[in-house]
Amino acid sequence: MRDDELPPSLKDAVDVLRDVPEPSAEWTSSLLDAAASQSFEPRAATRWSFRPAMAIAASLAFVALGAAATYSLMSRRIERPPVVASAGAQHVRFSLVAPSAVHVTLVGDFNGWNPAGLPMRRSASGDTWEVEVGLAPGRYTYAFVVDGRLARDPSAAEAAHDDFGAPSSVVLVKGS
Repeated sequence: MRDDELPPSLKDAVDVLRDVPEPSAEWTSSLLDAAASQSFEPRAATRWSFRPAMAIAASLAFVALGAAATYSLMSRRIERPPVVASAGAQHVRFSLVAPSAVHVTLVGDFNGWNPAGLPMRRSASGDTWEVEVGLAPGRYTYAFVVDGRLARDPSAAEAAHDDFGAPSSVVLVKGS
């Protein structure tokens, strides 16, 4: 991976590491002398052995525990059905200026934060991505997924709390 392909935070870390000076020859020599003066005794290898039946039973127990943990986590997940256009729904146009983006979708409370649910279309100018959604009156938190990364709407109010660890935006849909 080239430096210009790195995320900015990682690029900064690489720059800092490149600025670390080489250790002096005296320091290196003293370190090697100290290491040579130490006596290292190899430790005896620990050998683990299981009977085949015990190994199979342990494997089955771990599989059962994993399945139980997965079921427990999945059953706790709160499923909110996506908000669909219904009587009294307002058509809300979402747009994002992102000329260099390859793929943009809209995620939010109204589609269960499903990144594949509402793909946006590039406008005729090529600079803006757009999608129109029918929403019932209410307050919705949303964000854009721009080439796989969450981004808030710079033209909308920021949500008071961060959903999924990334800033999100708020849209208020008034009743008719």
